[in-house]
Amino acid sequence: MELEIDESEEERLRRRIRELELSLERETARRKTAEAALETKRFSVKNLQQHPKVFKFYTDFTEEQFSCLLEFLGDGMNNLTYWGSSSASNSNNEDLGGSKPGPSRKLTAEDELLLLSQSHVSRIITTWVNAMFHRFKEVEIWPMREQAFANLPEKVREFCPTLRCIIDATEIYIEQPKNPEAQQLTFSTYKNHNTLKSLIGISGDGAINFVSTLEGGSISDRDLTVKSGILGKDWAKGDVLMADRGFEIQDDLAPLGVKLNIPPFLKGKGQFQEDELVETRRIAKFRIHVERSIERIKNYHIFDYVPITLCSSGIIDQMFFVSAMLTNFLPPLVSDDKEISDMTS
Repeated sequence: MELEIDESEEERLRRRIRELELSLERETARRKTAEAALETKRFSVKNLQQHPKVFKFYTDFTEEQFSCLLEFLGDGMNNLTYWGSSSASNSNNEDLGGSKPGPSRKLTAEDELLLLSQSHVSRIITTWVNAMFHRFKEVEIWPMREQAFANLPEKVREFCPTLRCIIDATEIYIEQPKNPEAQQLTFSTYKNHNTLKSLIGISGDGAINFVSTLEGGSISDRDLTVKSGILGKDWAKGDVLMADRGFEIQDDLAPLGVKLNIPPFLKGKGQFQEDELVETRRIAKFRIHVERSIERIKNYHIFDYVPITLCSSGIIDQMFFVSAMLTNFLPPLVSDDKEISDMTS
C-alpha cells in the first residue's frame, strides 16, 4: 500500500525544509563572521604584520628580517619530522620529511617559527631548533682574513687595522644537577651558582663570528678559549685578538703570531700612566660591543634559568647556537659613524 500525501501536507513539508535551509544558511553566516573575528585576534604572523611595532616587540625582528630568516631556512621547514614521533631524530637536516610523519600540522611554517620566542610548545620548539641548528651549521661564520679586514668600519680600521675578533665569555644559569660530579663541574665561583659557559666572538663590525659549545661553569676563561677551538681558526701573523684581562692566553697566541690586545695591568704600580688610561678606555669601548652581542642572545629569556633536562638532552647547546645566529639577522651593532668615533676617541 503506497503512502499518499495530500498537497497541503506536501506543501507544509516543503516550507519546513526551506525554513531549515534558511536557518542553516544564517548559522553558517554567523559562524563565518565569528571565525573571521576570531582570526583577526589570533596570534599569528599575518595579524602581527598589521602592527609593525607589535611585530618587533614579539619577534625582535622587522617583517623584512623575519622573512629573510624564513627564506634562509628554506622550504624544508614545511616538511619537518616532529620531535617525539617514531621517526624523529637529530637528523632533520638530512631528511626533513621523514618516513613516518609526526602529528598533522596545525600551523603554517611562519607561525611555527614565531612560536620559538613566544611559546612553550616543546615539540615544535625542539623540532625547529634542531633543524635550524643544522641549517645554520652549514654556514661558515668565521670570515676569511681579507673579508674581516674589509668589513671593518673606517674608524675601527684606523685604531686596529688587523682586528680579527673580540671575545668574551658568558654564563647561563642552570638547575642544580643531582650528580655531585656534575655539580662541581658546573658550579661557577663567579656567579655562585651552577652555570654553563660559552665563548662568544665578534668581528670588528659587531657580527657574531664564533660561538663555542657550552662548558661547565667552573672552567676558566683561558681553558675555555683553548678548548673552544677558536685558536685553530685561520689566524695569521699580525692578527689582533681583543679580550678582557681574565683571558691570559698570550702564550697560546704566541706560536700563531697573533697579538692579544687587553687592557693593561697595574702590576704593582700605584696608578696607570696617561697613555695606559687612554688605551684602557679605547679597548673598553670596543669590548662593549661583544657584551651587547651577548645581551642580544640572552634576550631570548629561555636562558634566564635552564632546567637540567635541557642540559642532559644536549638541546641547550643547539638553542644557544641558534639564538646567537638569530642575532646576526638584526641590524649591525657597529654601524653609526658617531658611535664609532666615540669608541676611538
